[in-house]
Amino acid sequence: MAKIRRVAIGDRAWTDARGWVLNPLPLAGLEGRPLGNLHVASMQPGAVRGNHAHAGAAEWILFCGGPASLTTGTEEILVGGGEPELFEIPAGLPHAILNRSEREIFLVVFYEEKELETTPAKVL
Repeated sequence: MAKIRRVAIGDRAWTDARGWVLNPLPLAGLEGRPLGNLHVASMQPGAVRGNHAHAGAAEWILFCGGPASLTTGTEEILVGGGEPELFEIPAGLPHAILNRSEREIFLVVFYEEKELETTPAKVL
Protein backbone atom coordinates (compact mmCIF):
# COMPACT_ATOMS: atom_id res chain seq x y z
CA MET A 1 0.00 0.00 0.00
CA ALA A 2 1.09 3.56 -0.64
CA LYS A 3 2.65 5.52 2.20
CA ILE A 4 2.56 9.12 3.30
CA ARG A 5 5.39 11.14 1.77
CA ARG A 6 7.15 13.78 3.87
CA VAL A 7 8.26 16.54 1.52
CA ALA A 8 11.68 18.01 2.27
CA ILE A 9 11.36 21.77 2.71
CA GLY A 10 15.01 22.58 3.44
CA ASP A 11 15.90 26.13 2.51
CA ARG A 12 12.62 26.63 0.61
CA ALA A 13 11.16 28.31 3.72
CA TRP A 14 12.36 31.83 4.45
CA THR A 15 13.00 32.41 8.12
CA ASP A 16 13.84 35.58 10.00
CA ALA A 17 13.07 37.14 13.39
CA ARG A 18 9.39 37.48 12.44
CA GLY A 19 8.91 33.76 11.69
CA TRP A 20 8.77 31.77 8.45
CA VAL A 21 7.25 32.07 4.96
CA LEU A 22 6.71 29.16 2.59
CA ASN A 23 5.08 28.60 -0.80
CA PRO A 24 4.09 24.91 -0.71
CA LEU A 25 2.87 24.66 -4.32
CA PRO A 26 6.32 24.27 -5.97
CA LEU A 27 7.23 21.66 -3.35
CA ALA A 28 4.08 19.72 -4.26
CA GLY A 29 4.76 20.05 -8.00
CA LEU A 30 1.57 22.09 -8.41
CA GLU A 31 2.92 25.58 -9.13
CA GLY A 32 1.15 27.09 -12.13
CA ARG A 33 -1.50 24.36 -12.14
CA PRO A 34 -5.10 24.98 -11.14
CA LEU A 35 -6.05 23.90 -7.65
CA GLY A 36 -9.49 22.47 -7.10
CA ASN A 37 -9.47 23.21 -3.40
CA LEU A 38 -7.36 24.97 -0.80
CA HIS A 39 -8.54 25.39 2.76
CA VAL A 40 -7.16 26.17 6.21
CA ALA A 41 -8.28 24.21 9.26
CA SER A 42 -7.62 24.92 12.91
CA MET A 43 -7.26 22.18 15.50
CA GLN A 44 -7.76 22.67 19.21
CA PRO A 45 -5.58 20.71 21.66
CA GLY A 46 -6.46 17.01 21.57
CA ALA A 47 -8.67 17.41 18.48
CA VAL A 48 -8.73 14.80 15.71
CA ARG A 49 -9.33 15.60 12.04
CA GLY A 50 -9.54 13.20 9.16
CA ASN A 51 -10.56 9.64 9.85
CA HIS A 52 -11.25 9.43 6.15
CA ALA A 53 -9.77 8.59 2.76
CA HIS A 54 -10.03 10.23 -0.66
CA ALA A 55 -10.21 7.73 -3.52
CA GLY A 56 -9.78 10.18 -6.39
CA ALA A 57 -6.65 12.21 -5.70
CA ALA A 58 -3.72 12.89 -3.42
CA GLU A 59 -4.17 15.38 -0.60
CA TRP A 60 -1.42 17.74 0.58
CA ILE A 61 -1.26 18.89 4.21
CA LEU A 62 1.02 21.66 5.48
CA PHE A 63 1.30 21.61 9.28
CA CYS A 64 1.66 25.04 10.88
CA GLY A 65 2.37 24.21 14.50
CA GLY A 66 2.51 21.11 16.61
CA PRO A 67 3.32 18.71 18.01
CA ALA A 68 0.85 16.54 16.17
CA SER A 69 0.67 13.08 14.66
CA LEU A 70 -0.42 11.98 11.20
CA THR A 71 -1.62 8.39 11.26
CA THR A 72 -2.73 5.81 8.70
CA GLY A 73 -3.46 2.98 11.10
CA THR A 74 -0.22 1.18 10.20
CA GLU A 75 2.06 4.22 10.18
CA GLU A 76 2.36 7.15 12.59
CA ILE A 77 4.40 10.22 11.71
CA LEU A 78 5.21 12.69 14.47
CA VAL A 79 5.17 16.36 13.53
CA GLY A 80 7.34 18.53 15.77
CA GLY A 81 5.81 21.91 15.07
CA GLY A 82 8.96 24.01 15.30
CA GLU A 83 9.08 24.44 11.52
CA PRO A 84 6.43 23.97 8.81
CA GLU A 85 6.09 20.37 7.59
CA LEU A 86 4.45 19.26 4.33
CA PHE A 87 3.04 15.81 3.57
CA GLU A 88 1.45 14.14 0.55
CA ILE A 89 -1.32 11.65 1.37
CA PRO A 90 -1.74 9.24 -1.58
CA ALA A 91 -5.20 8.71 -3.04
CA GLY A 92 -7.15 6.03 -1.20
CA LEU A 93 -5.00 6.03 1.96
CA PRO A 94 -7.05 6.37 5.18
CA HIS A 95 -5.56 8.99 7.49
CA ALA A 96 -6.20 11.05 10.63
CA ILE A 97 -4.45 13.90 12.44
CA LEU A 98 -4.21 14.39 16.20
CA ASN A 99 -3.19 17.71 17.76
CA ARG A 100 -0.82 16.66 20.55
CA SER A 101 0.00 20.21 21.62
CA GLU A 102 -1.48 22.37 24.34
CA ARG A 103 -2.41 25.10 21.86
CA GLU A 104 -4.33 25.54 18.64
CA ILE A 105 -2.48 24.53 15.47
CA PHE A 106 -3.32 25.13 11.81
CA LEU A 107 -3.32 23.00 8.67
CA VAL A 108 -3.21 24.24 5.08
CA VAL A 109 -4.82 21.54 2.94
CA PHE A 110 -4.94 21.46 -0.85
CA TYR A 111 -5.56 19.16 -3.80
CA GLU A 112 -6.12 19.39 -7.54
CA GLU A 113 -9.68 18.11 -7.64
CA LYS A 114 -12.55 20.53 -6.98
CA GLU A 115 -14.46 17.94 -5.00
CA LEU A 116 -12.85 14.87 -3.47
CA GLU A 117 -14.96 11.86 -2.69
CA THR A 118 -14.46 11.42 1.03
CA THR A 119 -15.04 8.01 2.61
CA PRO A 120 -15.13 7.74 6.41
CA ALA A 121 -12.38 5.49 7.81
CA LYS A 122 -11.76 4.98 11.52
CA VAL A 123 -8.02 5.52 11.99
CA LEU A 124 -7.99 7.26 15.40
